[in-house]
Amino acid sequence: MTTPEILTLIGQIFGFAAMALIVLSFQCKKPQGLFIVQIGSCCMFILSYLFFGLGGDSAAYSGMAQNSVGLLFRGALALSNKYKKLLSPLVLAGMGALGALVAVLTYPYEAVTLLGRIMPLLPVVANFACMGCMWTKDSNTIRATQLIIISPFWLIYAATLSPVSIAGILTEVFNISSIGVYYLRMWREKKKAAAAL
Repeated sequence: MTTPEILTLIGQIFGFAAMALIVLSFQCKKPQGLFIVQIGSCCMFILSYLFFGLGGDSAAYSGMAQNSVGLLFRGALALSNKYKKLLSPLVLAGMGALGALVAVLTYPYEAVTLLGRIMPLLPVVANFACMGCMWTKDSNTIRATQLIIISPFWLIYAATLSPVSIAGILTEVFNISSIGVYYLRMWREKKKAAAAL
């Protein structure tokens, strides 16, 4: 195996570890546990995209950077019960500014194709949407934003990396499927309740 292939394989392994933690996070009963496990998942995805970048695809650094901001944001939310000042709108604005800064610093300016120029922006949009919806702490807003923006953008990004992030794709397919099943279940329950009237 060549060095880029070894680095890519390491990236895939970290990606699968991240995916396993995401799946595990859905089993957490308390929000604190959910945030802690998702912080672990962010760490694994940071390493995954770092190794993809080292393996030759500079667009992977965008995913690494946005996961780093996502890790800090989830850390702030996890600590917000103890430190109420972390719920200040200034924290959200600061995280947004940091996300914009790392987007500029990790953008692959050498990209020549339209796809190569657009793809690194997908994690940026997804991360901004994620921070915005999680800030509301409204489960319906979080689910809808995950289904419409966050997961599709990360899915396209993971699928257009070279090589593709297998775990990144599977994670977003899992997220979309999970939310889809939730909405289907809610629709059936409403239909059953309406029929009972």
